[in-house]
Amino acid sequence: MNRIVFLGTGGGRHMMFSQLRKTGGMYFELGDDKNGLKFVMDPGPGSLVNARSAKLKAEGVEGVVLSHHHIDHSTDANVWLDGLEKPFLIAEEHCVMDKAELGEKDYDYYPCVSPYQRKRVGKLHAVRDRGVVKMKGIRFEAVKSEHYGPTVGFIISTDKFRIGCTSDGRHYPGQESRYEGCNILIMNVLVPKGVEPEEKKHMSVDEAIKFIRGMKKKPKLVILQHFSLWMLRANLWKQEKIMKDATGVQVIHADDFMQVDIDKILSGNATQDDL
Repeated sequence: MNRIVFLGTGGGRHMMFSQLRKTGGMYFELGDDKNGLKFVMDPGPGSLVNARSAKLKAEGVEGVVLSHHHIDHSTDANVWLDGLEKPFLIAEEHCVMDKAELGEKDYDYYPCVSPYQRKRVGKLHAVRDRGVVKMKGIRFEAVKSEHYGPTVGFIISTDKFRIGCTSDGRHYPGQESRYEGCNILIMNVLVPKGVEPEEKKHMSVDEAIKFIRGMKKKPKLVILQHFSLWMLRANLWKQEKIMKDATGVQVIHADDFMQVDIDKILSGNATQDDL
């Protein structure tokens, strides 16, 4: 079974601290036992605990994928890496490399993966925009995100499907062209329709509409997630309907512990119980 389980659909510091929406990232199970992977992406606070609550077999997870080093995306990366046996790690390079290694002086940051856990990783792939990693029939391509720290989204593909995960960041010209051909598009949207925030660092509903309209081949399904308190107050059902009406694409918002059956989405036979 190809599936995604949302271990938390909250984002930003206020949501992370309140836990009105959990902040555990996503669990992916792709391919089969002979040629496939099980991994977590952007495991923020509570990711492992949430995986146990969802009755997922944590010991079967093979690795971690990180889009950037902000704590609502990465704190449980060290937890997962500590418990897994020689896991793989695919991470935006600033998550694992310090300023000296990257030859940078001006940007003030620290890698979110500890040196100890970095040594325990079986296969480490530090990526930047357009970096590609291939593993057991799964292809990961990093796509630049325009956030306030170094960030990438990912296109995860097999010979059967393409899944886009935009991660954090506002829309920029040409971004949607990088996600062409994605069957499922997972978008981190933190700003409601009609709102212009003072700090333009996250995707808004207006920008997400522009993004989807700019795609020549629309995805079968768009999933909104990584919600701020702002988005919750604005009514998620209303926001997804606005996007659906504006784009003609099926749009849903994710809930904590929601499971997506990728095969049924691709076949067109998905019901609400499959989402």
